[in-house]
Amino acid sequence: MEIKETYDFSSIVDLWNKNIGTVYPMNLELFKQNYINDRQRKKIMGAFNGEILIGFVIYKQWTYKSGSLKPNHKIGYINSIIVDINFRHQGIGTKLLDAAEEELINSGVKILRCGSDTYHFFPGIPLECLPSEEFFLVRGYKMQDYFYDLIGDVSKVDFKKPSIKDGFKVNVMKPEDRKGLFEFLEKSFSGRWLEEFIEFFQVGMKERDIVLIKYKTSVIGFSHIYDNKSSFIGPPIYWKALLGHNYGGLGPIGIDKTYRKQGLGRLLLYESLQILKKREVKKMVIDWTEKDIINFYGRFNFMPWKAYRKATKEVKDGKG
Repeated sequence: MEIKETYDFSSIVDLWNKNIGTVYPMNLELFKQNYINDRQRKKIMGAFNGEILIGFVIYKQWTYKSGSLKPNHKIGYINSIIVDINFRHQGIGTKLLDAAEEELINSGVKILRCGSDTYHFFPGIPLECLPSEEFFLVRGYKMQDYFYDLIGDVSKVDFKKPSIKDGFKVNVMKPEDRKGLFEFLEKSFSGRWLEEFIEFFQVGMKERDIVLIKYKTSVIGFSHIYDNKSSFIGPPIYWKALLGHNYGGLGPIGIDKTYRKQGLGRLLLYESLQILKKREVKKMVIDWTEKDIINFYGRFNFMPWKAYRKATKEVKDGKG
């Protein structure tokens, strides 16, 4: 068995789908999109039995800005790690993780996180991969909060429109709205979301994928929506193969803090879902939500679908 760098994306995707594709079906387009477009320092190490890939780990270091946030070189990420089922319990996963951690620590990383990286596949350790929690626990990682992907079938529910005072309008973004959108993001969400909008427009996101809420002429909120015509594959539709042909998604969604507590989030969500219904979306996902806001989406008949565990590790004295 040999550990070495690999960028044979086809073999990686094949290994992924053989082992976890039933619950997280990967396709080559998504894998390439997320790995190639991520500007962080990153690497893929593979475990080989002869010429056959039997395991891999993808890891990153936060070296590129996130909107107005400067990069924090002390933070590293384990994006994903998989060992083929026929080769488990032989120490291969440990060797892959050790190789990733050693390089990250030597590069100055002090905090390691499972998932939640830019262009992530998972916000944490997937619940379906429950044995992975023990794998990381015994290697010094601490398990913390849960995150959830929510699912609903919007074709089966008639939503009630929230009553809001006059002056607010919700519409699909138009090209002439771009300046106002970015002024809003720079004011209200100047970190990761700003950076993602800059990059996602460069790699395929269109105006039709964005819904804006305005007060008079000013953008005060947004939602990112997806359907089967969306060119950019965002987190809500990563696992679209499980959702049927008329799949959809939503996330993130945000309102200027000055305008919160007025029911505008509900209005924006309602209008976004109505737009998706008109596009004949059926099953759809809202990704990476925290437990305390599940009830907000539950009003629109969304329920937990997938769960992820936040896991982090602090590096002490230069050792993992």
